[in-house]
Amino acid sequence: MMGNKAYYANRQLVNSILISRNSKLQIYRALVRPVVTCGSESWTLTMEKERALAVFERKILRKIYGPVKENKLWII
Repeated sequence: MMGNKAYYANRQLVNSILISRNSKLQIYRALVRPVVTCGSESWTLTMEKERALAVFERKILRKIYGPVKENKLWII
């Protein structure tokens, strides 16, 4: 939940067309990822939590990289 709050606080930066992808990745790595992994040293990492972290990261990366054209279809 805290990761979502950190992402939505910086959503304007991630969705901006004026900022390069590399800068957006740096924003993600510097501002969002540390919030998500805060306290991770004490977690018992189950498959469910690992999957949830992977889903969250893919969601952010899809927002940063945008849609992809595959077989004449746009895929988000």
